[in-house]
Amino acid sequence: MPKNLYLKGINYFSQNNFSQGFDCIREASQLDYLPAIKEMGLCYLHGIGVDSNLDKAINFFKQSKKNPESQFELCKLFYFGYGVKKNRSKAKKLLIKSVKNNYSPALNLMAVCYQIAEKAKKTHKLLSQSFYNNNRFAVYLYSIKKLILIDTKLKFCKNFKWPSFNKLKKRKYHNHQPDIFQINHLLSEIECEYIKFASAPYMRPSMTVDPETGKHVKDTIRTSFSASLDWLSEDPAINLIIKKSCKNLSVKAIQSETMHVLHYSTGQEYKPHYDFFGGVSSKGKFKPEQQRIKTICLYLNDVEEGGQTSFPKLNKIVEAQCGNGVFFDNINSKNNQPYIESLHAGMPVLQGEKWLATLWIHDKNTNRGPNYESI
Repeated sequence: MPKNLYLKGINYFSQNNFSQGFDCIREASQLDYLPAIKEMGLCYLHGIGVDSNLDKAINFFKQSKKNPESQFELCKLFYFGYGVKKNRSKAKKLLIKSVKNNYSPALNLMAVCYQIAEKAKKTHKLLSQSFYNNNRFAVYLYSIKKLILIDTKLKFCKNFKWPSFNKLKKRKYHNHQPDIFQINHLLSEIECEYIKFASAPYMRPSMTVDPETGKHVKDTIRTSFSASLDWLSEDPAINLIIKKSCKNLSVKAIQSETMHVLHYSTGQEYKPHYDFFGGVSSKGKFKPEQQRIKTICLYLNDVEEGGQTSFPKLNKIVEAQCGNGVFFDNINSKNNQPYIESLHAGMPVLQGEKWLATLWIHDKNTNRGPNYESI
């Protein structure tokens, strides 16, 4: 009976009948049906059929901690310290358990962590197992020939560690004052595909904030689609990519806003603009802790034609190549005033498509998390 109630609830969810779906799931959970208890955690985490409540979500995940999806969700919460005391060691143990229980998102997450650590064989072992589970991400990587199927013996996973970053990549400078430089091969193709895969479900027409009303409105100078990876969609692998990128800019990941991912189709562009708030008319009124002092742009694919980043006041153009990062200053650190020369544009995509991830860096902690509101 509890299984039938659970399946009935899932069916209601598929029909967008969240209220009745939640009632069925709750009734099944009260009969100690493990998948339903896990699902209650997801309902409270995401606000499905009920108001979101992080404390209740955590409680249900703990009640169903033998479930690999609950292990995975608890891993993320302990990694970031959302609703619980931050504990990266416990997060690692939970991830290992979820991997051992053959949960594909956990396999993918660990695979990307090994890719960040430049351990390709272990990456492909984990992704191969995910492929045999018919996971969409792994199947897609195989279809574009980025995954080599090898044996799936995963004994090494018990020794998994979160990757660290000790080496800085070589910089290629395009300008000084403001500093504009690129780092080639900052991200691997698998890391780039992981970001694209994570953001794709949340894509919508790019928005901006109306300075008079404070409301989000459709951006008139940016014709792309975009998504911000908030605290629910930023997992430890995305966070580690952010850390690696920030490390190479000599800033901390906590200074970054949420990762903002953009997708441009043929003909789409981002016209010349500034990343700092207020525009040039606000000169003399800037406070660095309220400003986007630096920008990181991560190219997630090779653009067939067009899509470069241009700096028209400097007559500089940076090509869009997969895995490369472009870093530049928006604010002069010596006087806290905007760099007018930081005007930049995403040039029109003439052929193919363009994927780009942007990190806007502040002077201080941006407090990303459950109470953070993305721009």
